[in-house]
Amino acid sequence: MAWVRTVRASIGGLPSACTSQCRVMLMTLTVTIVASSDLGSVLAAGDAAKGKLIYEKHCVLCHGPLGRGDGPTGKVLIPPATDFTSAMSKKKSEKELLATIRDGKPGTGMVAWKGQLLDQDIGDVLAYVLTLGK
Repeated sequence: MAWVRTVRASIGGLPSACTSQCRVMLMTLTVTIVASSDLGSVLAAGDAAKGKLIYEKHCVLCHGPLGRGDGPTGKVLIPPATDFTSAMSKKKSEKELLATIRDGKPGTGMVAWKGQLLDQDIGDVLAYVLTLGK
């Protein structure tokens, strides 16, 4: 993972006066902070332009080209596909949207994309979806 490389680079760049015990303590602290951080925020830093391409390939049939839930498949689903421009959808947090994209939504037509898309791709789609609600 990228954060592991970052931690290793950070630890390797410490002054020589820092003992190996110091390095281990700093690495443990850094890993703990990174591991406990909100992955939703990390993934939300995705690229909306890349996310649009993925959205057009995988999401447009249900959610429609403008994210209104009016794609040809989305209109016939029960319940219908989410309209990202609706007031209700705009109230959802990035974390909620991320969880829905990654894990799907039981009882709806929303499938889980975890395992089908890379985490970065999911973050890119989330970044694009967030632009639809504006």
